[in-house]
Amino acid sequence: MLGLTLSLIGCARDSDQALRVEQSRSPEGMRLTLIAQHSIKINAQLKPSLELKDGTTLRFDTPHLTADSSYFTAPPELVLPAGVPAQGKIRASVCDSGQAYCRLATLTLK
Repeated sequence: MLGLTLSLIGCARDSDQALRVEQSRSPEGMRLTLIAQHSIKINAQLKPSLELKDGTTLRFDTPHLTADSSYFTAPPELVLPAGVPAQGKIRASVCDSGQAYCRLATLTLK
């Protein structure tokens, strides 16, 4: 399983390294977990998305949120159905700790 995680991380490109993706198998399919750098919060009001090459958009989510539902307190996840490749573009609104605004982070999975 570690080999799968390293393989996917190696295929992801992100210029500011705010996010990384971990991959694991689950009974439902391939689980993608979106991990933020230590000083980064992922905006839960605009859920992160994976845009597949065919135009389908899937959303990352978790029920673990801050009291005001603004940020995730646990890494959001997405389960890809069997046969759907982990390829496309991840877009997430991320906020640097101590900043009053969020910015767009993108990650390309190949």
